[in-house]
Amino acid sequence: MKLLLENWRKYTADEPSVVPTREEMVNFLMNEPNQEIYLDNPKGSKKGFGRTEKVALPFDYGEYRGIINPADNMGWDLIIVPSATKDDELLMPVGHVEYSKERRDKQGNDKIIIAPNKQYTEEDRAIIDGFFTNLEGFQPVRWY
Repeated sequence: MKLLLENWRKYTADEPSVVPTREEMVNFLMNEPNQEIYLDNPKGSKKGFGRTEKVALPFDYGEYRGIINPADNMGWDLIIVPSATKDDELLMPVGHVEYSKERRDKQGNDKIIIAPNKQYTEEDRAIIDGFFTNLEGFQPVRWY
């Protein structure tokens, strides 16, 4: 138990920490849900996901700048369900989106979907599923 606590503490230090896998990041967020969020693409803004053609986002998209994903050496990417905001408390993982196997350059650069206290609506799910279904290069959204 002591080793587990020491590992979690290293993720919450002032310096950015590296969390190597999505599974470890999800576990961390389940135990420490109130991490600082930076929204670089709020709802309605456009994002390219590595493409030249950008699409309007139906949800807030950002990152945990203090927690690095080694797949791109930037903060872990996050999607806030459309019915929530970054100011809601207890934003916890409820799913994730992975790039398809054809996008080898993007492998591991997963997007973690978060919702307040793990609560989201069927409309939230339909919006996110529909968005990524229509966006080439992603596997189907995985909901927990």
